[in-house]
Amino acid sequence: MLLKSVVVLYYTVTKILCNQDFGPPAGYLSDCPGMNRTTKLSEQTKSYLYVVALKPVKGLFFKSSEARCNLNDKGVACVTAHIQLTKRKTQVVISGYLDSSFSPLVRAVADAYLRRGRNVIIVEIFPLLLRPYPLAARITRPFGEYLGEFLVKLTHHGLTANRLEIIGASLGAHIASYASLRFGQLTGTKPARLTGLDPAGPCFRNLPYSERLNRNAAHKVDVLHTNIDGFGIADPLGHVDFYANGGEYQQSMKKGFLLPCLALCSHVRSALYWINAHSNPAQFISIRCESVADARRGDCYRNKNITTNLLGPKADFAKPGIYYLPTHEITPYYMGMDGLKKRPLTMNTYLLQVAPDDDMVL
Repeated sequence: MLLKSVVVLYYTVTKILCNQDFGPPAGYLSDCPGMNRTTKLSEQTKSYLYVVALKPVKGLFFKSSEARCNLNDKGVACVTAHIQLTKRKTQVVISGYLDSSFSPLVRAVADAYLRRGRNVIIVEIFPLLLRPYPLAARITRPFGEYLGEFLVKLTHHGLTANRLEIIGASLGAHIASYASLRFGQLTGTKPARLTGLDPAGPCFRNLPYSERLNRNAAHKVDVLHTNIDGFGIADPLGHVDFYANGGEYQQSMKKGFLLPCLALCSHVRSALYWINAHSNPAQFISIRCESVADARRGDCYRNKNITTNLLGPKADFAKPGIYYLPTHEITPYYMGMDGLKKRPLTMNTYLLQVAPDDDMVL
């Protein structure tokens, strides 16, 4: 009798567990050792950190002037001697893991802001984060806080919070958040805007909300997600969160041929969308969703009166929420008004062209 009861209980529990909804995928490398431990930058480490300060230069052809400045008191003097903090907005740019201040992609992001007449400060992270990823992830907090203290010193030379915006990609998105929070702690004011381009998920997924990029870091926080279960993070982190083509894998096509855009490609695509959004500020139209699950499937067109928003410089923070952002497979990627029409297979629409039923002989 006891054996029969145990068997019944076993099958009952198994059936319940099998039918249970375990939620979205956990994602790649959700936890890393040491992320909750205190990490500090040594004085020797601080001595080799630097930024690149750029300013737009007027002339027949667009160009910029730049100076390399240490991330210390001498660097403050270097930055203030090169750019006019009192006359222009200042944009801080922080790249991702294994990227650098001189990479073409980082320079393209910086160029988008220079063309808008802004000062740009590119934070060099390559020498510091050139180490195994879990170690690099641990360094993001002390590095971000140190950067925040550097930005506070610039306020003594004309920088103000309402003219300060920060953008970070991948690990750089969390560094940007730590810098913004430290800036706010020391000045009592938050930077005007913080943008995260596919913020890093590995090592950050299971940290408390306050321990990674979050909407409390700046007055306006927007986030673009392009690889949420790979190198990115699925959680909505900002006031406005855009999930491009569902946020997981991005479309790719070259001369009519399908090219798989897998984890790294999709992760990097966030910067390409952002650059194109600055060239086409009213074309990356997104649709508000009720949940991340709906954004994953592009299932956000049920309401008759849909709410839209724009990726890029014209994002409307008066309409916060989760947004599905449809794109084309090829540059310049935007869909414009066509994005208001639901696609049959959301991000995989182009797969309909690959293997028509007429070609299948079974």
